[in-house]
This record gives sequence, structure tokens and C-alpha cells, in this order.
Amino acid sequence: MPVPLIVCEAPLKALPESLLVGVSGGVDSVALLHALVRTGRKPVVLHFDHGWRTESGADARRVRALAEHLGLRHVAGKMPPTAKLHREAEARVARYVFFARTAQRLGISHLVLAHHADDQVETFLMQLLRGSGAAGRGMEPVSKRAGLVLHRPWLGVWKKQILTYARCHKLEWREDATNTDTRHRRNLIRLRVLPYLQKQIGQPVAINLLRAAEIFRAESEWLDGLCAMMADQQELTVKDLRGTPLAQQRRTILRWLQGWSVKDISFADVEAVRGLLENNIPAKVNLSAGRFTRRRSGKIFME
Repeated sequence: MPVPLIVCEAPLKALPESLLVGVSGGVDSVALLHALVRTGRKPVVLHFDHGWRTESGADARRVRALAEHLGLRHVAGKMPPTAKLHREAEARVARYVFFARTAQRLGISHLVLAHHADDQVETFLMQLLRGSGAAGRGMEPVSKRAGLVLHRPWLGVWKKQILTYARCHKLEWREDATNTDTRHRRNLIRLRVLPYLQKQIGQPVAINLLRAAEIFRAESEWLDGLCAMMADQQELTVKDLRGTPLAQQRRTILRWLQGWSVKDISFADVEAVRGLLENNIPAKVNLSAGRFTRRRSGKIFME
């Protein structure tokens, strides 16, 4: 078996037997579906039509035909005509709501997605440039969201390997014209920023960024373990938290805020809450959605 075929199929063998798979109709998800079937699985095919493009209906029909050709169950979702989505983040939320509701209805919680190494590099770089309070670590190979267990088995597989796999098997897919629109930040990074860095630095930039993301992710898991006991409490004890190293303070506060479902946590938010460890500052920090933290009697708590 050629190397690209082994590289694409090997990571799928450890997945559960009962699966959902998100298929957009592009080469990544079509190749993923094909590789899953080759490993003996019969996943339920999920397709969500955002209705952004005039050809989105053709994408939906193509995915349905592919599922029927493979003898697989197919479930489609679509944004209502009255919906107005203008941001990728909003579209992502709508898509995951569809995934979660379908998973609950079918009683299948494991969803496989076709994110690959190039996606991981772009995500990691965007996190770093955004100054994310969650720290740059890229996407998780396995994560949970809204009752779903998300699997991204191809985070170590490059786009060129997926294309080789698809061509070897003579697969057919649809190209999304919006993928070349550099008004979208991810496209800008993929088409302009990364090639520029590669040309100027002369090093394998993408490979180095992927390696850095993996290092940061592993270190983050270790740090999360150190912080778990303290971060899972309803309140933070000032004395205990003050006695931990700076990195542990920040990660504990971050995970604690996430546990309270605080949205859009920035580095500034974490530092403001960490400031409550000192007695010479105001004992209140405002957060998003009208929420705030207070310090009283040696405890930091949420209101």
C-alpha cells in the first residue's frame, strides 16, 4: 500500500465502531469518509448546508448521493431562510447545534471530523496572533462539546497526503470557492502569511509550527492536571492559589473561569482575576455578560 494511503488510514483504526462523520463535500471530508469505510466502519454521514453560496445545494446533493452509493445513512441540516450568518464563528455554532441534536436523536455520541495538519498549523498561528487567554495549543485530537465526543484523527496528516489519497482512489469532490477569499482570516494565513514566512525564513515553517503546537498541547495537558483540583472548586482560596507558581495561577484561573462558562476569556481577564490575590487592589473584576468575580474572606467567587 502506498505511503499516503497508510498514513491516512492508520489513525482511523483506533476509532469507535459506531460513528458520525461530518462531510462537507470537499476533498478532506470525502477522503475521510472513504478511508473510514475502507477500515470496515459504516458511519452516519452528516451534512450541514449554511446556504452561503449558490452552489451549496449542489454540495448537499453530492454528499447525499455519495452516502447512498456507499450504503450509508445520511442526515442533512440546513439554516432556515430567515437566518443571517455573517461570521464563520456563528456558522460553526449553528453547525455544531445540528451535530449535537442529530447525535442525541440517533444515540451516537462520537463524531469524526476531517481537520488535518495544515488546519492545525493555521489554528495554532491564529491563536498566537490573537493572544488567546486559552494559550496557543491548536485543536485537540479528542475533545468534548455539547454532548459530542469529537475525533480529529488526521491532525498529523498533511493536506498534500490527503490529496494524494483522494487521487489514488479516484475520488470526486467539490471545491469551495470561498477557500480562496483572503478576506477570511484563515484563508489569509494559509494563502499569504505562511507562504511569506516560508519564503523569508527558509525553514519548514509549517512543520515547525505543528511541532510547537504538539509540544504546547502536551505541556498544557500536564499543567491542566496540576490545576484540576483547585480549578474545579466553586471558589478559589486566595492563600492556596497565591502559593503556586505564576503559570499555575494563570492556568487555574483560566480553567476556573471556563468551568463557570465565561465566554471570550482573554489574557487581560485572567490577569485581572489574578490581581485579586493581592490585598491592595479593588476586590471586584468585571467579566463578560454582566458577570464579575469578587474577593471576600480569603475566597474568590463568581457573581
